[in-house]
Amino acid sequence: MGIFSKKPKPVIIGVCGRSCSGKSTVIKELEEKYKGKFLHINQDKFFKIKVDNWERPEALRFDKLIEAIKLLKNGENAFIPTHRWTENFDREVKPHKVVIVEGYLLFVNPELNKLFDKRIWVDVSDINLLYRRLKRFNDLSQLDYTMNSVIPESKKYENIQRKHADIIIDGNKSKEEIIKEVEKEVVSKLTK
Repeated sequence: MGIFSKKPKPVIIGVCGRSCSGKSTVIKELEEKYKGKFLHINQDKFFKIKVDNWERPEALRFDKLIEAIKLLKNGENAFIPTHRWTENFDREVKPHKVVIVEGYLLFVNPELNKLFDKRIWVDVSDINLLYRRLKRFNDLSQLDYTMNSVIPESKKYENIQRKHADIIIDGNKSKEEIIKEVEKEVVSKLTK
């Protein structure tokens, strides 16, 4: 096997931001537009089954996420969970030219953080976070959880994560504007 027969290593992009900053919405729109062109991995699939607080790094199985990203980065297939809160790593994924990992605690883990070739932080104000969560869940019982857990916990980790970002996007903008900014970064990697 010669040096020219090696596949280029995938570009790993981390898209991080507080709850309801627009991360998932943007990535889903891009998945629809660029069907099969990149692999999307959601941090939410890596929750531990029993935890006291879902908003803290301890709630995640970073070891499994890191293992999957390392395999993909080396051009190998990896297994990830199909559903949240499961021990089953039953979905086999193949490396793509671009792998987008999305979640709200991605940049707190130093080992995982080193694996990203590009880090995008999506900012969102407390008021927009609250509004979007209430709209998403359509449930006033979310108000207490959001005010007493989501907002304070995300504030604890916001500055730590934000400082690792290569690009900061204002998630308070319209969905279309956020998509355009993230798309610019992703497409530049797809076309290289």
